Amino acid sequence: MEKVAVRVGYACLNLSLKDSFRNYRLATVEKKDEEKITEVIWHNIRLLREIIDYNIKHNIYVYRVSSDLIPFCAHPYIKEIYKEKVINNEEMYYHFTAIRALQEEHHLRISIHPSQFNVLSSPKKEVVSRSIEEINAQTEWIKALRGENVVIHVGGSYGDKKSAIERFKTNLRYVDESLISIENDDKTYNVEEVVEICEHKCVKWVYDYHHDRCHPSAENGVENLIKAYPPNKYHLSTGAPHADSRPHADYISATDYKHFTEFLTQCGIKEADVIFEAKKKNKAIFHILEACGNGYWKLEGDN
Repeated sequence: MEKVAVRVGYACLNLSLKDSFRNYRLATVEKKDEEKITEVIWHNIRLLREIIDYNIKHNIYVYRVSSDLIPFCAHPYIKEIYKEKVINNEEMYYHFTAIRALQEEHHLRISIHPSQFNVLSSPKKEVVSRSIEEINAQTEWIKALRGENVVIHVGGSYGDKKSAIERFKTNLRYVDESLISIENDDKTYNVEEVVEICEHKCVKWVYDYHHDRCHPSAENGVENLIKAYPPNKYHLSTGAPHADSRPHADYISATDYKHFTEFLTQCGIKEADVIFEAKKKNKAIFHILEACGNGYWKLEGDN
């Protein structure tokens, strides 16, 4: 059986570059400090371009953009700043255009994962309303980068999982379902439940191998679910202090990577874009893998 071909990436921070993404407080937004807000957003977009360039140079074609790229992006004043100072700014437009060109040339997988506070299954209308605004705002500018996935979790069960799932399905209609990708989590909604939702709504899903280990499906085999409704994207992490602990380790263990890729091969997956969720970010890739070119990687020493 032919092995799955894997492109590997990481999330948000690049530990090989000297700079990091900046932020501003809600108070800064509320007092409409245009200079400070613009300075931060411009810095973050310049850094994003630098990260994309670094990634391509180092054979990394999969990347998750920080959800803090544009802090408080759903706020009306930030939307105004984004339109006036980013979309209509020559330098920022150049960076966006360059990233789009690189995405097309190298078939980059660019994604984003709105924070855990964005919950479409909540029984509180104000929480759902705020979540819809935030998800849609992040979707708007990830589309500007030609991103492919806006990854979200179902959320909590709130004492009645069946009702929570129905609320989630209902509220999905208010976000851009073409980019929404639902991920199985490590405590509440397993693969079986996520696939049922995604099939029903015809949306993409993300298979998190470590979450599946922490919170496995009770009935149907995950292999059969993956074969029937293949994931669009994958996450891999190793637990700390033990492999099956929920917190992420600094690196991905070679054993986890080997078992993960063998499992995908067994499921009939031919190609997989995988985010390494490790504290050492981009350095976790080089720790155990060898570059094969064109964004593909293999386990170090593997034939």
